[in-house]
Amino acid sequence: MKKRILLPALFLTAAALILSAGCSGGNPYEVARRADSTATVLSESASKSQARLMYEEACADGYAGGYVEFLKEIGFAADDSLAVNSTLLSAVEVYAAFTRSQFAAAAAGSSSYYSIGAGVIYQLDGGDAYVITNYHVVYSASSTGRERIPHISDGITLYLFGSKTDERAIPAEYVGGVMDRDIAVLKVEDSDVLKNSDARAAVRGDSDAVSVGERVYAVGDPNNKGISAVSGILSVDAEYISIQTADEQRSVSMLEMRTDAPVNHGNSGGGLFNAEGKLIGIVNARSEAEGVEHLGYAIPANLACAVAQNIIDNSRADNSHGAMCAVLGATTYVSDTYSEYDEETGRAVVRETVCVQRVGVGAASGFLRTGDVIYSVAFGGTEKLVTRRHILTTALFEMRRDDTVTLTVLRNGTKRSFSFELSDNDDFKLYQ
Repeated sequence: MKKRILLPALFLTAAALILSAGCSGGNPYEVARRADSTATVLSESASKSQARLMYEEACADGYAGGYVEFLKEIGFAADDSLAVNSTLLSAVEVYAAFTRSQFAAAAAGSSSYYSIGAGVIYQLDGGDAYVITNYHVVYSASSTGRERIPHISDGITLYLFGSKTDERAIPAEYVGGVMDRDIAVLKVEDSDVLKNSDARAAVRGDSDAVSVGERVYAVGDPNNKGISAVSGILSVDAEYISIQTADEQRSVSMLEMRTDAPVNHGNSGGGLFNAEGKLIGIVNARSEAEGVEHLGYAIPANLACAVAQNIIDNSRADNSHGAMCAVLGATTYVSDTYSEYDEETGRAVVRETVCVQRVGVGAASGFLRTGDVIYSVAFGGTEKLVTRRHILTTALFEMRRDDTVTLTVLRNGTKRSFSFELSDNDDFKLYQ
């Protein structure tokens, strides 16, 4: 995969995730009691083969859950490998073909080339699928620009885990993307390879509920060696770093999670998973500053999936190849930041005070005032407490036309709420 350095960062990727399949009905505790007359539940020292036999017996009795779920229910301390193996089935290798511009070809000595990364199966229905990857994997500033969408590959091919053969190549089409968020969505239609595979859609975790120090796994295609997994911990749950855009024209501030898991070229667009096999991020960058090691970055799953779903919904509406982000009509800033320790969860969390800096033109501009503290935002039957600025910016990608939005602010120490409808074209801005 091509190198793309943005300030101290370089784009890279990760993997995918999923949960195990199931059988039907039954009570695993009853099976455990019958399996061993000396124990009522499977102990931590029991072998995996015993656990598998017990699971098969439970399935025969009508147990409905998957193998990993069964182990948890009977108290078996399984290692992470079961969950990590499930994520491999939602990972894909991504090959994006390009033709160099005449000037670039003269310098490089070749006119055709590939950008190689990874992706995560986001939605799957038989032979149809949507896949999330990085924008910079399918975009090349060095191409001719004569593609259907300039600099976006017209020849995208996917490969499932363990299936990199010509016969199992899966053609994919670019649906849309947002350069400044480094997210792109690919679409597969009526693929017999998918239909006849064990591929699964990734299971999404909550990237706002992660903890610093928890184990994480990056799954991708490092150095074009095939889909593989590497491990580390979550070093920072959310921070902003400066990254160069795919067109190599600008630097943008991008929301990222930081990990010490070793991620390399070819991992771009894959997933970062927790120990339960849930997708918590899309790996997209690493620091290449001299003397710096183990600084890898992933776009939080809440933001990545919000942008991806927006792109999918928007493509069905007008095929504009981008995401429509709600415009409230005000700029915000963080006036204070501090930490709290949650005794119940054992998590040390960062809190931010998000204030209105300037009121402009937009859906909420008639209600907001400079200095308002954004307390919460509610839409679609869900209320989100704005304890970090990125929670609000992510919510803007989740809002849709005709949604009724309720904003609650603290104004001069008093809580005030107001509602408005996103009904005008000016209430949204297209990001591509």
